Amino acid sequence: MSEREFLRKCPVTLALVAANVVLFLICEILGGSEDTGVLVRMGAAVTQRILDGEYWRLASCMFLHIGIAHLINNMIVLIALGEFVEPVVGHVKYLILYFIGGIAGSALTVLVDVWKQNLWTVSAGASGAVFALIGAYVVMVLRRKIQNQRLSLGRLAFGVILAILPGFYTPGVGATAHLGGMIAGAVVGLFL
Repeated sequence: MSEREFLRKCPVTLALVAANVVLFLICEILGGSEDTGVLVRMGAAVTQRILDGEYWRLASCMFLHIGIAHLINNMIVLIALGEFVEPVVGHVKYLILYFIGGIAGSALTVLVDVWKQNLWTVSAGASGAVFALIGAYVVMVLRRKIQNQRLSLGRLAFGVILAILPGFYTPGVGATAHLGGMIAGAVVGLFL
């Protein structure tokens, strides 16, 4: 897909990437995207605060990233999958899928944090939303809604690995958001 065609077919993907990059830059200006205080002020997920009624953090945290590698990994996968998913499901459904996956990932993280008594862990990232796109994409390929010769299983696996890696080395990035997002995306993908 050419750049012009991508701009026309994937405006929501580009808007989401832009929002993530702008918020990352704001965090850097305010003291750094790895500064816990900055992240909390900007809307990162903190389980205790969510339990205290700050439910908006379930969504706001998916636009914040802890370090440049975390941002780059998520945005590469978002662009790679957005190219295939957004044109098929449409802009509005794509945005709904993104938000449902991100919120589901955040909600599962909160449940696990409560179970583990990690109420003050700070987490952020678009991983839940990105994994929702992966889950939906896989379901749509299996149901033959998307017939994609360009996105091989290897390329999809590479994208999944890029999205998973920050969970192993970046504080505050959890695999539960990945799992919650992927499950939500697969379920939503059944209806798209």
